Formats: sequence, structure tokens, C-alpha cells
Amino acid sequence: MAVFLTLVPVLAGAGSLQAAETGSITVSVSGLSNENAGCIIALFNEKKGFPAKTARAARTLTIPAGVTSARFDAVPYGTYALTIFHDRNGNGRLDGNFLGMPKEGVGTSNNPRTSFGPPSFNDASFRLDDPEKEIRVNIRYL
Repeated sequence: MAVFLTLVPVLAGAGSLQAAETGSITVSVSGLSNENAGCIIALFNEKKGFPAKTARAARTLTIPAGVTSARFDAVPYGTYALTIFHDRNGNGRLDGNFLGMPKEGVGTSNNPRTSFGPPSFNDASFRLDDPEKEIRVNIRYL
């Protein structure tokens, strides 16, 4: 009987040891004005900081000049939004004018059209719930 009582907690906790499901997100970028500079891709898992504060992103990737796709691996299933900017001067951040409008090309997942200001996290969000997800983002210059 003592053996049975010892095994019950181990067996009851076995389900919690199961790894969280993850997938990969492949991002394709189009509409770049030139291929002489790379892009910064930020993957957000919440609206805080989206779309411009890449330091708040769950993950970021820098892709070099001439490359138009990237892949995030081992991403836990959930809701995400992507932002991409064409880092034409290579300083690693999105540059804006005195009004805060981007001076470099930008794009977000779902390619939402906006009149004033950046798109919301909800407009750009997508669900990762399969092993593979492909996202195509068109870069726009304002």
C-alpha cells in the first residue's frame, strides 16, 4: 500500500511534464524599395509596445540586405502580431520624423490598411496553432 501512495503523486503530475506545443513562423517580406539594407522583424505576444517598441517584443530577428524571408522556430502556440521595418540606415531602430511618422518602410502581419497611426495589435494579430505558419508582409513607405 505504501508503494501505491508514493506513485500516485508522480503519476498525477506526469501530464504537467508534457512540453508545450510549439510551431514555426516563416515570414516573407515584399515591397522593399531596395535590397541594400536589412530588416528588423519583431514578434509580439501582447499589445504592449506593438508595433514600434521592438525591445518589448517576445522575439526579434535581423535579416541582412538581400534576404526577404526569416523563420521563428519553437514558438509556443498562441496569439501573435509581427512588425517589420526596413532599416535603411542600419541603426537597429525605426526612425521617425518630428511627427513620429516612420521615415523607413514598415509593415505588419495581416497587412491592415490604416488611415491615421499604426495598426492595432488586434488588427495585426494571428493565431499560431499549427506546426507551421506562413506570414506575408508588404512593406509600405509613408
